[in-house]
Amino acid sequence: MKLLAYVPLLTPRIKYIFSFIFNDVLKTEIGFTVNIREFVDSGLPKFCYAAQPIGGELFFKSTNLLLEHKISDQDIKTSIFGELKVPFAVQKSTLPFDVFAASFYFLSRYEEYLSQGSQKDQPYAAENSLQYQLGLLKLPVIDEWALILKNILLKQFPALTFGQKYFSFEPLHAAYPAARNNSRNLLANALDYFRSILQDKTSKHAEKMAGIQQVSSSLQSGSLLENPIRFIPSPDHQHHFDTVMLMPKSYVKLTKNNTINDYSMYYKDKPGFRAGTCSPFPWYDLQLDKKTQLTVHPIAATDQVLLRNKSTEALLVQLHELLDHVKLVNGHFYLLSLGNDIRPQ
Repeated sequence: MKLLAYVPLLTPRIKYIFSFIFNDVLKTEIGFTVNIREFVDSGLPKFCYAAQPIGGELFFKSTNLLLEHKISDQDIKTSIFGELKVPFAVQKSTLPFDVFAASFYFLSRYEEYLSQGSQKDQPYAAENSLQYQLGLLKLPVIDEWALILKNILLKQFPALTFGQKYFSFEPLHAAYPAARNNSRNLLANALDYFRSILQDKTSKHAEKMAGIQQVSSSLQSGSLLENPIRFIPSPDHQHHFDTVMLMPKSYVKLTKNNTINDYSMYYKDKPGFRAGTCSPFPWYDLQLDKKTQLTVHPIAATDQVLLRNKSTEALLVQLHELLDHVKLVNGHFYLLSLGNDIRPQ
């Protein structure tokens, strides 16, 4: 059964973020109408996304971000939702914030476009991101918000159907063009074990502690994962491994070279979800205001970040924390091995 959304103006930004949340994350079908009479007369499950409600329908109040076609400074007000601080606060709405604008802001990396003039070819710092400042960086928060939307819709429309998603653990190994035959890095020692235990999404505390002990032994013994996923960059993918990945310049380069998949959406000094999601997503070119064919696979952590922990146990606790959030939303956990000789003590 299709879900119908009323919007007073159907923009590329609205189509993009609604498609990602409802089609890609929630696995349901979304349609749109800008006609009030058509919306009122429709017998489909439906909601209104606008500045004002039409009547007594399910209503999510909109802010201006998704109605615009330009990149400009945003006056972002925050609100408290549950235990979290959330952006794009609104009033008299089903949710106390514009979940669609907030999701688009994170997913498109809107703030990084605003900072590009002052970057001077320096990478965007995690500490500058709105997720970090709100305490959301370690959460795939868009996926979590999507589940909240799902629960709200099901309460209102019990016949609405959603497809099934499954958690996946996806270790990636970066094969450098100049050193493809180098030995695999230390963190790969643990991946074989994680691949086997993480299929059980209901693991208990005792199982986790046993896992910590087993992976700690693996880290010390030097056993290696036999078949990590590898990807070998061509020269036009070089920004994956450079010190600098600039938004949007690096992604424009990839799209011009007709690249289909990207694995550079992460911070080199912080674990977490740079784009706010643990689901692959099409990159949105804000300068052209359109969705592209480039699929971004968001990295939750790299070995270089995790191995900065002072102990193996601290490394595993941090890894489990990230994993638990991804498992909760049945997302993709991408762990990228860049190659590193640092060993936790």
